[in-house]
Amino acid sequence: MPAVVPVSLLASFLFASSAALQQRAAGRSSFAKRVDSAHAVPGVGLLAELVQDRLWVLGWTANISGFCVQAAALHLGSVAEVQPLMVCQLLFALPLGLIGTGRRMSATAWWGAAGICAGLAALLSARGDLPAAGGVDRPRLLLTIGAMVLVAGVLTMVSLGRSPTARAVLFGVAAGMVYALTAVLMKESADRLVTDGFVATAADWCGFGLAAATLSSLLLGQAAYASGPLAPALTAMNITNPMISCLLAVLLYAAPVPSTAFQLLGVTVGAGLIVTGVVLLARTPTLPRPSSQLP
Repeated sequence: MPAVVPVSLLASFLFASSAALQQRAAGRSSFAKRVDSAHAVPGVGLLAELVQDRLWVLGWTANISGFCVQAAALHLGSVAEVQPLMVCQLLFALPLGLIGTGRRMSATAWWGAAGICAGLAALLSARGDLPAAGGVDRPRLLLTIGAMVLVAGVLTMVSLGRSPTARAVLFGVAAGMVYALTAVLMKESADRLVTDGFVATAADWCGFGLAAATLSSLLLGQAAYASGPLAPALTAMNITNPMISCLLAVLLYAAPVPSTAFQLLGVTVGAGLIVTGVVLLARTPTLPRPSSQLP
């Protein structure tokens, strides 16, 4: 676990940097300015516009870097270890969102940050060392992919006509689910690459699934950023991602379920502190829509 934590935190920081940059770019896109945007679903056209924005490209570069670092972390540790640390994205995004605004972190934000740190410490201590290796149950993985595609589609349909904040949350939940699935496929591909080489990895269907999941998460993430404020979008992503990841670790890798009184207490307290901290950070007035900040 010692090596997994700093590598995962580095990935989290890179993803947070990417989110801050890409959301600022997406918030000034033509889709975000459309009068009927609440009744539309962003698609490839939004990406075609964003790739011409240098700020978005810079964020995309940070995202790719985070993707590679996360792959290394997933090779070193388990999905259930790495993904909860992705919650720190919001913790990092808060000061990044303040750059150029002249604002300072509020007391609520500091309490939220402390809650996340304490919650992660409690959660990781309670779970203990988890097995880093172990083959995934591929039939279950296929069923999981089908279920997530269905749920993501339902969330997208439900988002139509909702308020900007509600749309950001719904797209954020869908993106968080796909991020968790991407982590599983990434771990499978990274392990296969190390053990069997590039050719075997390229021929494995998990590699194609990883590409599809990565593109889907990119579309859903940009939809969340373009639809509403950064705080609710990141909050939804950062609560959904670790929750689904821990569930997938149990379903697909047979990761041990907390059973002792100490483990159950630690997981309960840790999860409660993390959720409380994320909510407190999301309620701070430091992460507005980018259109009201820097050009």
